[in-house]
Amino acid sequence: MLLPPRRPPPLRASRRRRLPLWALACALLAGGGAQAAEKVTLQLKWRHQFQFAGYYAAQEQGYYRAAGLDVTLREAVPGSDPVHSVLDGAAQYGVGGSDLLLKRGAGQPLVVLAPIFQHSATALAVRRLDDGSPRRQWAGSRMMIASGDDEIRAYFRARGINLGEVRQVTHSYNFDDLIGGKVDAMTVYLNEAPYVLDRSHIGYDLIAPRQAGIDFYGDNLYTTESELREHPRRVQALRAATLRGWAYAMAHQDEIADLIRARYPDSHSREQLLYEAQHMTALLAQNVTELGHSDPQRWRAIAAAYTTLGMLPADFSLDGFLYQPPRDPALPGYAAALAALLLAGAALWRARRLGRRLAAAEAGLLAASAQAEAAADAAPGAW
Repeated sequence: MLLPPRRPPPLRASRRRRLPLWALACALLAGGGAQAAEKVTLQLKWRHQFQFAGYYAAQEQGYYRAAGLDVTLREAVPGSDPVHSVLDGAAQYGVGGSDLLLKRGAGQPLVVLAPIFQHSATALAVRRLDDGSPRRQWAGSRMMIASGDDEIRAYFRARGINLGEVRQVTHSYNFDDLIGGKVDAMTVYLNEAPYVLDRSHIGYDLIAPRQAGIDFYGDNLYTTESELREHPRRVQALRAATLRGWAYAMAHQDEIADLIRARYPDSHSREQLLYEAQHMTALLAQNVTELGHSDPQRWRAIAAAYTTLGMLPADFSLDGFLYQPPRDPALPGYAAALAALLLAGAALWRARRLGRRLAAAEAGLLAASAQAEAAADAAPGAW
């Protein structure tokens, strides 16, 4: 009687070969997850508002945490220079205007990581005369120009207007001084001032330096040379997470406005925050270039504008001032990514090995069956 061939024993993957891959993957995963987030502080250039939406989004969406960072956002104190917090080590990162060039020229070791606004929001709000006509004469007018608003000074120089004839008043950052006629003009932000001034019912004009071809960057993310030298991966991680936060913030403006109101109840109204958001879209210019794009040629043009004001030497070099992101995309958390690759590779190796053994087993079964059939044919009485 023909007996069926014996089934081969169940196939088992070799524990001795499998263990090293799994052990290494788990060790890498454990190492990446157990590492405590690094605490850093980011100094804002003004009080909490939609102007800093991308930083709030990077916090709320966990982008900083995923990059291994615990980021504290510190708002500025009116009348102080926020850059000093970064230079003094109270903060490792900051948000500043294009006047960072001037501080670099003065020997301060600042490095721009990414311009957030491709176009500066700085403008000059000018109160119209009592008869409603635009102001034409500047001599004797009272004007508030903030310390970092040098693009306004460059604008006046380009227009041939002598600021020496203007009565410069210490900036109060209070729209009521312009609305009430205490001053005739003050530097403002384009994404904020119209919302306030339109509701005051005064006549006013806005002068933007871009009208004279002076196109500065605005709200640059920056750090110091020492931070970049001692923590290059941290710098790269914070920059990438911040830009990701900005992309999210501009795509979810209502959500971020609600977040700001919930976190900072004393900030602007929801209506004003959304107004700011809508008017920031053109400043970020995402439809033209990628977030954080930094053009050395534009920086040279900005430096040249400062040179014409006598604020920078003609031979000023940008060397070391502009951050160059490394091509290696590795960031904190790379161990988890590597572990995932190892796990995938191990699974593929096991699948292929199992396939080979199944093929060998099938070949063995076919050979055994052929032998059994041949034996049956040769047995007495076979037909």
